[in-house]
This record gives sequence, structure tokens and C-alpha cells, in this order.
Amino acid sequence: MFNFNTDMADERRDIFRKANNLKEIPGVETETIEEEENIKTNRVKITNKQGEQAIGKPIGTYITIDIKNLKIAEDEEIQKASEIVTKELKELINRHIDKEGDILVVGLGNIYVTPDSLRTKSSF
Repeated sequence: MFNFNTDMADERRDIFRKANNLKEIPGVETETIEEEENIKTNRVKITNKQGEQAIGKPIGTYITIDIKNLKIAEDEEIQKASEIVTKELKELINRHIDKEGDILVVGLGNIYVTPDSLRTKSSF
């Protein structure tokens, strides 16, 4: 397996592609959505064992929401980012549980690390 210095699927995909001079990785599908000027959603879907072996992540869908300049963002930008995170969580929940089931969503992180410090202001 390739030696990665990151756990993020989209970063692992990019590293593997560049290191192997590939345009696409068999078993790995990607989608990027430009939500706003400073907000981008990346989805990496690992579809088979070949994709698993390439980037060292189990079969599944991995979502990264990239928010530029979060430390200096205005309230409305933070609100928009929060709404995007909420939308993604709702879609994940709806995809994996029935309408009668219970689910627990827990946010853990380090407030001093930007990806962990975003708080959701929207409600489900």
C-alpha cells in the first residue's frame, strides 16, 4: 500500500493520482461541487477492492467540505457553511436510516484545528 501522511480520502486520491501519473483511479469515483466562492464539497466514492487498495480506505463515500478563509469569514459566510454541513448530514442520515429509526450525531474535535472548529447553526 502507498504511504500516506493524511487520513482524508480526497487528499489520498490526489496524492495517489499524482504519484502514479493517473487521470482517474480504478474503483474511485469523485465529484466536486463549488457551493460558493469559498466553499467546495468533495465526494470520493470507493466502489471496489481496487479502489480500497489504491488509497487505503474502505469501500464507502467520503465527504470533505473545504471552507477557505474560515478564520476571517463573516457571519453570513459561516451561516452558509453551516447550512452546507447540515445538508450533507441530512443526506447521509436519510440514506442510512429509515424514517422511524433513531440516530445519534456527535461532533468531536479540537477547537484549535480549523476543520474541527466549525459549529453548525442550522437545525435539523
